[in-house]
Amino acid sequence: MKPLIGITTSFEDGKYRLDHTYVSAVNEAGGQSVLLPLVSNGEEAAQLCGQIHGLIIPGGPGIVVGMVGSLPAQLRAVNPRRWESDSLILDSAVERNLPILGICYGMQLLCVRAGGSLYADVEKQVEAASVHSEKRGAQNHPVDIVPGSHLARIWESDLSMVNSRHFQAVRDAGTDYTVSARGTDGVIEAIERTDGMHIGVQFHPERMRMGSLFRNLTLQATNYRDASRRAALT
Repeated sequence: MKPLIGITTSFEDGKYRLDHTYVSAVNEAGGQSVLLPLVSNGEEAAQLCGQIHGLIIPGGPGIVVGMVGSLPAQLRAVNPRRWESDSLILDSAVERNLPILGICYGMQLLCVRAGGSLYADVEKQVEAASVHSEKRGAQNHPVDIVPGSHLARIWESDLSMVNSRHFQAVRDAGTDYTVSARGTDGVIEAIERTDGMHIGVQFHPERMRMGSLFRNLTLQATNYRDASRRAALT
């Protein structure tokens, strides 16, 4: 049986939305995707998280909590209902110690829920920052992965090319998180919890067929599932 990987969804114009590339990436890594609807309270979040073995928080709009500065005109703020739901699901997942992969908005959510902060428009707020938004002409760029980090262990490399599709960026990683990759301009491109159970990346690996991150999550989810089953039998 494949491990169940929950993926949170966006909420726009009364409709749930999710790019199919996330589902494809999970399937190719050996997991089974479970699309998560919005929740409105902790009980609903706990019920969903009790059925999955790993969590992906995908890309999304702008986060205003923990933000320094003002959102650029090109980036709308996240729907309040999605923000509430994502926060509840993340809190429940953290309580259960589920393995988590945060992508773009998802990495930023990990950051601010752990007490970190964000630049509202990194290109305007960080001196010598490169162009990071695809809407402003950003292209793929190299990142330096911190040696000895969990991310380095997954990729077995200290230099990789990634895409760039963001206006906001992590300013401070938050409690229990460390920086595991930066762009050559110094902008934070990845964070991870010190035990490696949470990894957040500013880029979009699902769009680059970067399977190592999804395979790692699937392996962690399998281990989580098996450990939960053993615990239930004792």
